[in-house]
Amino acid sequence: MAKQTRSIKCVILTLRSQNVILPDALVAEILSVKEIEDAANKPEWYLGNMIWHGIAVPLLSFEAAGGMKHAKVNLNTQAAVLHAVAKDGEEVNHPYIGLVMSGVPHISSFSREQFKFDSDAAEDHPMIAQNVRINGASVSILDIDAMVDMVDKLAA
Repeated sequence: MAKQTRSIKCVILTLRSQNVILPDALVAEILSVKEIEDAANKPEWYLGNMIWHGIAVPLLSFEAAGGMKHAKVNLNTQAAVLHAVAKDGEEVNHPYIGLVMSGVPHISSFSREQFKFDSDAAEDHPMIAQNVRINGASVSILDIDAMVDMVDKLAA
């Protein structure tokens, strides 16, 4: 009898500086950004709120959080709306977080064995949980908890 391998269904988001991966269940929708409510006196990575299904969703720039300059958001800008998962049953201030993308997302399934820790990746980024290689390709695991904490600190 053949050995069954459990797979993890993931979404790979193409960003300007790199690709990030997260479980597909955390992606609520991929959409074009239509309008942003500007936020004054906020960090560069916080672009403001976009309205999604009547809800104000914080829109973040991965590149700006890593110290890079972010691209101007316009009607061609794509964003991923992500579920902001609560830790230990706590309630979150923002149930969704938006992340600016620069390319088309890809849905794939991977086995745990395909994920290998990338010891060559030395990048320290506040939105990355871990750098890995999948079938030899360098990918970063997006840290949704860190993103929720970043947004919550703005509200405090």
